[in-house]
Amino acid sequence: MTDYDLRTRKALRRVMLLEYGFGPETLQQRKVCPACGRANRAQDTHCTDCGAALPEKTLYDLYRARHRCCLHCGVVVTDVAVYCPECGTRLPKAARRRGAAG
Repeated sequence: MTDYDLRTRKALRRVMLLEYGFGPETLQQRKVCPACGRANRAQDTHCTDCGAALPEKTLYDLYRARHRCCLHCGVVVTDVAVYCPECGTRLPKAARRRGAAG
């Protein structure tokens, strides 16, 4: 696979993540209401559906707190990964980001 093919593949993957709502940019723009489960904008302080107070953390913050992520690009990696599959950065052994998101 050529360098051009790799760049094109990464660009298409990024577009798909944004289009279907699973990319980091989309997760950073959403908070979930703890009362009704509705997705709200990150800048909202109260749910637009039920009026309940929204948490401070976005979906991205919660996601990163529960998964091991590349410190360079933020992509989730497996516990045994040595290099990031997205950017190629060598992952430190202690780079785990697991724990409570509270």
